[in-house]
Amino acid sequence: MNIKKFARIGLTGFIGVGISSGQKIEELDPLTVLARRIGSSSDENTSSVGIITGNELLRMQRHRLLESLELIPGTQLLSTAGLMGNTGSAIIRGLPSRYQQVMVDGVRVSDSTNSLGNFLGNGQLGQITKIEVLRGPQSVLYGTGAGGGVIGYETSVGSGDPKHQLFAEGGSFDTFRTSLSSRGQLENFSYGIEVGSQFSGNDTYEALPLHDYDQAYLNLALEWQLDRDLRLKLSYRGTDNLLRTRASNVFGISNAEIETETALLAANLSYQPNHAWKSLLTTGVYYENYRGDFDTSLYGTEQERWNTNWNNQLVLSESLTVVGGFESSVSSFDNSSDRSVDERIFGAYTNLYYRPIETLLLEAGARYDENNEFGGDVAWNVGAAYTFAESGTRLYARASEAYRNPSRLDSEFFPSIFTNQLANPDLQSEQILGWESGVTHQVGDHEISATYYQQELEDAIVTSFPAPGTSSQRVNQDGISSVSGLEISASGKLILDKLSYRMAFTSQFDEEVIDLPGQLISLDLSYNKDNWIVGGGISYTGEAAYLAPGNQKTDSRSLSRIYGRYQMDDSLSLHIRIENLFDQDYQLFPDTFGEGTGIEGPGRAVYAGLTLAW
Repeated sequence: MNIKKFARIGLTGFIGVGISSGQKIEELDPLTVLARRIGSSSDENTSSVGIITGNELLRMQRHRLLESLELIPGTQLLSTAGLMGNTGSAIIRGLPSRYQQVMVDGVRVSDSTNSLGNFLGNGQLGQITKIEVLRGPQSVLYGTGAGGGVIGYETSVGSGDPKHQLFAEGGSFDTFRTSLSSRGQLENFSYGIEVGSQFSGNDTYEALPLHDYDQAYLNLALEWQLDRDLRLKLSYRGTDNLLRTRASNVFGISNAEIETETALLAANLSYQPNHAWKSLLTTGVYYENYRGDFDTSLYGTEQERWNTNWNNQLVLSESLTVVGGFESSVSSFDNSSDRSVDERIFGAYTNLYYRPIETLLLEAGARYDENNEFGGDVAWNVGAAYTFAESGTRLYARASEAYRNPSRLDSEFFPSIFTNQLANPDLQSEQILGWESGVTHQVGDHEISATYYQQELEDAIVTSFPAPGTSSQRVNQDGISSVSGLEISASGKLILDKLSYRMAFTSQFDEEVIDLPGQLISLDLSYNKDNWIVGGGISYTGEAAYLAPGNQKTDSRSLSRIYGRYQMDDSLSLHIRIENLFDQDYQLFPDTFGEGTGIEGPGRAVYAGLTLAW
């Protein structure tokens, strides 16, 4: 499938709408899907969940996954490998990407055979209603690799009469982005489609004189109301990506041309015959193909992961609700070094929610997974939340244990011209034990929340060198590595609901897995009056190595941005934004491996565009 060709044909001949690009999305108060794998209120769960709505993304003019979660505390998404288009990282509560899951339309993107880096680096958020981050160990509902948390979003469909939109934007570094899309409803059938492309030359510098990134994408969702209580939704999200780079550092001059294709196809069948039973059957596949040409060497990977989950929510009484189900996955991974892995996992889970009194929620759950290579794993969680009805204050606490299983890429013998990886048939799953406690207080349109968390990583899988020479081995590290921190968030409206604010603060205490910023602070302010929206944001990131503690660190940095939109009439709006307003020099990654090996962040950039809707 050539998504790029389809996108470019569509841009010249298709009439449509880009939801994340310019059209306001019709939203109710946001519910969480991640917390139960079925829609529920945040107050009906004890997990910490952060939500950025589609309207917030639109207002802030955010369209890439890596730049969209800074207003959720405890979360940092960035690329330490390069500028736009290079591999990305997701850090949640002190744990790096390999301990996170990403769920798109109910389908899991990665596992222990393939990392999240390519998906995160190329992730675009067209045609979604919201993005969620479920923080803390979540293996009960999500299985292996959810020790830090889960990121999720769903492709949306429209309602009412079809609406169409053309979006175009250009700006600094030869950047251009455009999309067309359409959303609507025709009796019992709803749909949403978006096709688009973008190019950026990025803000290159002496050590990185070339960094051209080209992407084309297609987002599609089709939904049928088959019966009063039966609904089917099919969705597809795909990207074609091309990155060309040239670097000059202590290792010499190196060129790279990297092509990455991602495709995710999902089917969700929901059934609710009465108020006491909700059932959701999800099946889908994620495909990723990576091909890199690095001067004299070629390297490629291919992953295909099928996932099926049957989730049910049963209301047994006014005080007791049970969520449970079965999940299976089949994953295949191949690379150009003649390494091949097939992984199969089958699991069952249940989670109970009990209200002995109206103001008290108790939660407990467990899961068992069977891996075809490494046997069984168990996860559990318990939690409680108490709400003071008169004051709007909510106290909550949760403890949970998650796991991350290894793969044959870790355990089997592999010869190489550089180093031989020795086999380790005794390799075990990593264990992540976490607990948290916090408070949320609501006053009118204002909400403030504070959470302390601590997580302990045991049996971490690391590379060791058992004897001098050229052999290495993947082993379980002795001891426990701890991460802990404080998360604070606040949001609300002022001045007759025209001024909105949102703030996130994270203070990292223990950093025994990787060295992270001691503090992360993000603030967004916006003012909405008549046809105008103006706003701005500021973020602070402390110094960090993003490797094991003791390595060289970046400097701390503060970055500012401003944005605005003017609605000229019912069909035409204009927008502008300025990133890195004061043109601060900073590094995304330090010169750890020698002069010129660090990654410099982009300087001041100005973008402007228009949205035409009909």
